[in-house]
Parts: sequence; structure tokens; C-alpha cells
Amino acid sequence: MPGTGIMMRLIFLIIVLLLPLHSFGAEAVRLKYALSVYADEKGNGLSQPEGVACRENRLVVADTGNGRILLFSLQGGEPRGGSEIKLSQVRYPVRIKISPKGDILVLDEKQRKIARLTPAGAFKQYVEPSGLPTQSTIVPVGIDIDGNDMIYLLDILAGRVLVLNADGAFLRQVPLPKEYGFITDLTVDSKGTIFIVDSVNAMVYSTAKDTAVFAPITGTMKDDMKFPVNVIMDSSGTLYLSDQNGGGIVMLGQDGSFRGRQLSFGWKEGSIRSPAQVCIDKEGGIIVADRENNRIQVFTPLK
Repeated sequence: MPGTGIMMRLIFLIIVLLLPLHSFGAEAVRLKYALSVYADEKGNGLSQPEGVACRENRLVVADTGNGRILLFSLQGGEPRGGSEIKLSQVRYPVRIKISPKGDILVLDEKQRKIARLTPAGAFKQYVEPSGLPTQSTIVPVGIDIDGNDMIYLLDILAGRVLVLNADGAFLRQVPLPKEYGFITDLTVDSKGTIFIVDSVNAMVYSTAKDTAVFAPITGTMKDDMKFPVNVIMDSSGTLYLSDQNGGGIVMLGQDGSFRGRQLSFGWKEGSIRSPAQVCIDKEGGIIVADRENNRIQVFTPLK
């Protein structure tokens, strides 16, 4: 019958409109397991590492359970060495960032302080925000550094993101959204756009440079991730979120479009348990702090 073809096309159109939007997003990134690191250069094992930072040919690891920092070189995307840095000023490192000048910034969760180290790992000073509009106790839970060496500090106690210069002087602040579950991390792109992740509601918010309001770029994504705790962006603009409770890595576009979920919960090589911080090396490798498996894992992105 002539009307049959028209009816079938209408049914197909309805099905298309009802499908989730991310079904038609950009091609998903796939991660291929490359290798794991379980110990330092002397064979001493890692214990619940939570932090990793990559820049140029360097990898810095927060070996949290051992209360130390490890310095690796990256050769062809493979970590080599693993010299130990143990400091009285850094007792419980959980997040690591490397500045454009090579300094290492370490977030110490127990002391609620951020330590600045030399590229070789010697203690220089704590980052002490100055010139704040109102003096108050700061509880940092996330940190990032942009290409101009400006520091972005997630202060969960005051419910804000502080933007500081390299010396810690106050530049501006952005209040967190009025309604959120628990914001655990942030990242900033080359344009100065700040992204924050709400772990409880599995949502991502952003604010453009020099604006003062965070707006959601996703709705709740509890079907795709259970409790995201870390977010980072690669050079192409893809956001990587580590799903701590779900044991996986979720990829999003800058607009919040879903670009896939990779990896799974487990103990075998290539599986992860309670992933924490993620970094991306200059070869494009994805390095994950695989906390509960007491190791660092390296993955290669495939498309």
C-alpha cells in the first residue's frame, strides 16, 4: 500500500527522536591498555596512589598511602625511574599539578595546604592566598594551573573557585552553583573556561573566562557514571572523568556531549578500582592513578 512506506518513515523518525542524544555524538574514544607501574626505582611498592601529573617528559605521582611523591621520566609514553621525594611539609599528597615553569604543586589533604616544590622536588613554600575579599579558612579539594601560571583553587568550605596569580595573590573568585551535591574537582582549558564536577549528582558545570556564574553543561549522568572525582581535558577538548565508584573513565565534549565510557572495575591489567587523578602525556597517553590496585596504569587512546 502507498501509505505503508510513509508510515514506516514516520515510525523511524519517532524512534530516532526518542533515542538518547549521546547516541549520535562524536565518535567515542577507546582506551587500549599499555602498561602498569607498581613500584619505584628501588622496587618499593606503591600504596593507594591518588595523584598523577604529566608535562613534557615528566610524570609526578602522589603515592598517597606511603606519604611520598615519585618522579618519573616519560620515554615514548613509558614511565622510567621513580625517584622518591619524602618531605615533612607534605604528609598526605592527593593531587599533583606541574606548572608551565616546571614547579610541582601538591595538595596535602590532611594539612589542607598546597605545597610548591622545585622541579627536582625540593620544598619551596606553601601557596598562601593573599588579598582575598574576606579572610576565612580555606579548604582546598581541587587545583589546576593554566598556561600563564595562574592557579585555580577549589575551596569547598567557602563554596567557590579562587583564581590566583603564580604568587598566590587573589585575582577573582567564582561561587559554586546554588544547588549541588559535592564538587570534588576542577580543570581549566586554554581559553580560561573552568569546568567543575559534581560527584553526587554526576554532573559537570562550566564558566567562561571572566564570568562569575557556573552553568550545567550536562544533566545528571548517573546512568553513565556513579561518582566522578577527577576531571581533565586533552588538547582536542575532550573531558576525561574518573568514575571512582564505577571503576571507569567517561569522556565528554566541551559542550557536555557524551563521547563514551571506557574500562571496567576489576583487578586484572587494564581494569581499575577507585580511579583517582588522571593526566595526559605529550604522546596522548592516558595515565590513571589506580588507587585500590596500588598502581599507575597507562592507556593509549584509539578512535
